[in-house]
Amino acid sequence: MNKMTSSVNCFVLLLLITIIACEGIRLPYKPPAGIHEDAAYWRKIGLQTLKKRLSSSNVKNLEEHKAKNIIIFVGDGMGLTTITAGRIFKGQKYGATYGEESSLVFDDFPHTGLAKTYNVDKQVPDSAGTATAMFCGVKTLYGVIGMDSTCDFKDPAKGRVPSIMDWAQSVDKRTGIVTTTRITHATPASTYANSYDRDWECDSMIPEDVRKSHVDIARQLIEHSPGKNFNVVMGGGLKPMGIIHANEKRTWNFTGDTEKVCSRLDGRNLVDEWLQMEANGSRTFVQTREQLMNMDTTDIEHVIGLFRNNHLTYKIGAEDGEPELKDMVEQAIKVLHRTKSNGYVLMVEGGRIDQAHHQNYARAALHEVLEFDKAIETAMHLTSTDDTLIIVTADHSHAMTLNGYPKRGNDILGFANKTADGKPYETLTYANGPGYDVHRRNTSADGSVTSNSTWISVEDLGHQRQDPTYRHMATFKLKDETHGGEDVIVYASGPGSELIRGVFEQNYLAYVMSYVGCMGPAKDIDDSCYPKTNVKQRKQGKTSGQGVISPWKIITALLCFLSWRI
Repeated sequence: MNKMTSSVNCFVLLLLITIIACEGIRLPYKPPAGIHEDAAYWRKIGLQTLKKRLSSSNVKNLEEHKAKNIIIFVGDGMGLTTITAGRIFKGQKYGATYGEESSLVFDDFPHTGLAKTYNVDKQVPDSAGTATAMFCGVKTLYGVIGMDSTCDFKDPAKGRVPSIMDWAQSVDKRTGIVTTTRITHATPASTYANSYDRDWECDSMIPEDVRKSHVDIARQLIEHSPGKNFNVVMGGGLKPMGIIHANEKRTWNFTGDTEKVCSRLDGRNLVDEWLQMEANGSRTFVQTREQLMNMDTTDIEHVIGLFRNNHLTYKIGAEDGEPELKDMVEQAIKVLHRTKSNGYVLMVEGGRIDQAHHQNYARAALHEVLEFDKAIETAMHLTSTDDTLIIVTADHSHAMTLNGYPKRGNDILGFANKTADGKPYETLTYANGPGYDVHRRNTSADGSVTSNSTWISVEDLGHQRQDPTYRHMATFKLKDETHGGEDVIVYASGPGSELIRGVFEQNYLAYVMSYVGCMGPAKDIDDSCYPKTNVKQRKQGKTSGQGVISPWKIITALLCFLSWRI
């Protein structure tokens, strides 16, 4: 071998050793132009972020500090403005001196971060895409559930991705979902379904030309894993499951707008089919609060609780027989908790915060925040920070603004203005929505404006503003108010909560739960999920190149270097 060849070989060997030694050092990942942001792309981003957080000196003893149980609370549409307004509303409702100094339960969580919420194709997201990010670790298209951006209208298998519930069940954890919306709605559905369109809750909603190839979301809950294996399913949505509530035709006290609910074409009663899956009586179906609270949680293995045909009623207009969110959370945790089990994963959604905002029902939205807060408090009383990670976040924000300059302690649902002689306006207003029609003056039949003022004075609306369905002012007319696109706050308490800090992509949350819960793709990112007695053996079984340079490589490199010098 001549000297030139020897030098080249040594240079290549040194380069390889350098690459091996620096494997753990990552530059910011920038995809090539035109790359498709598919599942592999987002998994790489999520795992890179996790490794970065783990390398921080702030993370200590994670080997001994894993979570047996994980509860993720999602306040649908609960952006920062909603949190601030909800905190003030709580204080004023329950006797605080002013209100601003009050706290929501999760305000005291030790760790917080900010999640970026955009969809792959939208600057401002929807709940399907954001829930898929949080629960599947993959950002996706607007309106898509449990599938990445390669999904295909004609191919129901393309782009499917597993969720945290798949991961949990693979390591024998118990699983459940609780929501104030329909159980087939976008956020809960993203824990168990794979659907090209979030609206395909019933077979009737799937276009006829692809109905035979796609399975509706309600059927996926009953027929497919992980849904069919859930220990707990609680919320609204009897009708998509093929059941009509006995009280459907009654007149409800709350007359506010809500979404239409689909009906089944196939005539199937999916809950009956679910009940018949096991003959030993370990499956239970409840439809009232009384049935829910009286069931024997120590004996039940699987429970479905459905309390309305559509969504549960807003808390501000709740009907007799409907459970509160905290009731469902309490019973869910009791069913999931088993001393000798491998733990559980529970998703809880305060879903009607979002829907109240869509209708500009600010008062109803703040009542839903308090309902959500009580449910979190209930979970904290029933669990321990020693073995349970609790995450509280939102999927997205809303276009609501907290305006200046009301005095300290002023009614958060009241008026604001800097000067006493100024024209009053509402402290909470919306950028868009149906509230436009309530506040803007109508025109006469010939099109002439009936007043010199464009807007009706809020003072003239009088007692109307106290109604549960009163719409706060919106300055651009839309049938439904829109989401907001800013980052949402993530609060965390319990084992692994220190991994929630800084600013990160929303899909990172799935990898935090994966790592801390020792399940799914982040389970083997290091040896912390395995007993210490097996760590040495596992390291020996791995291929070289894990950031450790063996002595023979160093000697070889040194010899090559010396031979090149000679």
